[in-house]
Amino acid sequence: MWKNLRVEYEPEHLRNPLLLISLSTSNPQFMLLYSQARELANYLLDKLEFKRFASFYTSAMPPAVSISEDGIAEMVGVHFYHYSLENRDIVLLAGYSSPSSNEYEFVEEILQFASKNLGVRELVSIGARWNEEPIPPLESPKVLGFGTDQEAVKHLENNGVTILRGEPAYYFANTVVGLAPRYGIRGYKLSVNHGEPKPHPRSLMAFLDTLSRAFGIHVDATDLESQAKELANAIKSSQFEQREGIRQRAMGPTTEQQGDIYR
Repeated sequence: MWKNLRVEYEPEHLRNPLLLISLSTSNPQFMLLYSQARELANYLLDKLEFKRFASFYTSAMPPAVSISEDGIAEMVGVHFYHYSLENRDIVLLAGYSSPSSNEYEFVEEILQFASKNLGVRELVSIGARWNEEPIPPLESPKVLGFGTDQEAVKHLENNGVTILRGEPAYYFANTVVGLAPRYGIRGYKLSVNHGEPKPHPRSLMAFLDTLSRAFGIHVDATDLESQAKELANAIKSSQFEQREGIRQRAMGPTTEQQGDIYR
């Protein structure tokens, strides 16, 4: 696996740093359904004053470049950001995509840097659940999750997370949690069932509520409530139009339409 870690600076004296991993797939087939983590990361970057301090580029990422508005190509990668809460520090891993190959090698690079260089002993991985039935589009998603030990599971349960049991969990957002204990890190996975249309405001609100209660990351999400209402109205209007179309087709042509036929 080709790799390149560029460290602009390393934040000093991090206080009990929490690594928050919020990456989504870039596979076009799945982006609409499973982009919740990317959207959450973008929302946090917009709302809180995170500072980027390192970037990781690797052949495990999809073979792509990002083309700027000026027509300039740039390698796509993932980035480490730092933000200080009152009682601890947050390291956010966000960027273009989760890995599309060499996932275990990618995970090890991330965990090694986080544990040895940053002193991370706790991480939260955000993502969608991959093997569930879709929820209705107007339903508010529940936050589901699992942990690396009983203490982690208990912490999630005490903060309103529904624990996943007796099922496999696929891909990077889950394997990074499974490998975390090898680096002395306790891990938590937070996920939602898919079904809510993009931009997933209800999913983001659910994640933010859990992050606030369980990990002390507080963000004003008032604008997401407005987005959720707008999305609900659009869905209801679309459903009404679909029902009307079905009803009219079942009833046959209207009088006006019949007149057009015999004109």
